[in-house]
Amino acid sequence: MRLPQLSYILVSVVLLSVSCSKDSNKDPDNSHTDGPGTENPVTGKQETDKADRAIAKQLYADFYYASRDTGTEVSWTGNEPNCQPGTVPQDTKDKIFQRLLYFRKAVGLTNAIAENRLKSEKAQHAALMMHANGTLSHDPPNEWKCFSEDGKEAAQNSVLTSTRNAGAIDSYMQDQGKDNYPVGHRRYLLWSRLQEIGVGNTSSYNAIWVIGNPGERPADTPEFIAWPPKGYLPKQLAYPRWSFSIAKADFTQTTISMKTATGENVNLETEKLKDGFGDETIVWKPSIDTNSLIEDSRFVVSLKNVGVDGETKNFEYEVVLFDVNE
Repeated sequence: MRLPQLSYILVSVVLLSVSCSKDSNKDPDNSHTDGPGTENPVTGKQETDKADRAIAKQLYADFYYASRDTGTEVSWTGNEPNCQPGTVPQDTKDKIFQRLLYFRKAVGLTNAIAENRLKSEKAQHAALMMHANGTLSHDPPNEWKCFSEDGKEAAQNSVLTSTRNAGAIDSYMQDQGKDNYPVGHRRYLLWSRLQEIGVGNTSSYNAIWVIGNPGERPADTPEFIAWPPKGYLPKQLAYPRWSFSIAKADFTQTTISMKTATGENVNLETEKLKDGFGDETIVWKPSIDTNSLIEDSRFVVSLKNVGVDGETKNFEYEVVLFDVNE
């Protein structure tokens, strides 16, 4: 079957992304470390931190803040009482893509994401169905109001949320609720092999088709994809569930620990492992109240006994949470 033409491409603009990891053959304890605290022999640690913080803040401004709702957006042109799916205005769709790109760039992914128009049309039917019935389902019954086969197909291949516009991306990334412990929505949106999506949106619901037709893993894919990512991140986006992903990794024997900058242990609870969403991922919930953080706060994350390509590896990285409004 010939695939529909991909008619919408957002070209990634690389602001500045530096990723380095130690060669395990040269690292006696087989650990991988990288973070803003690394001493810079030329400028010094303080200047390096200042620059990295500024880059993270600029990325937030250019992609996250720029995609906020201003109150003038039209979410869709459909009509629920008449079961008219309508369309998503281009400026609203642009902001959804822009918000998605923020999160992908923040973890070090630079590949472009294209819109598949046919998938968007079907995802719009799925969003209408969720809107008309006031609930979410990946397998909507034929008895549902505004039911359609296109909408059902899209629901089976999409992430779904009762949040509209660019804020839907935040909902997927947060993955709150007891049933979302594997952070499946987040894993799909941060999947390095994701290359095309379909977007459906109403004034209350959103559907993004993410399954199918994955591309090759880009050559510059980071060694791991974590949320919060290593380095600086606005504390406002450090959600209760933290995650760490590597393609085909084995986390069955992995242990996680976290420490503050002063060496104090951070209590955490590891979620049950579950595959089937993007890359293999381990998830945990640290006891951190981000609202109480009044200054830049450093956390060192350590993962031991991660199975990668038949070897057991350890990883360590630093996350620095800061108030983006200061």
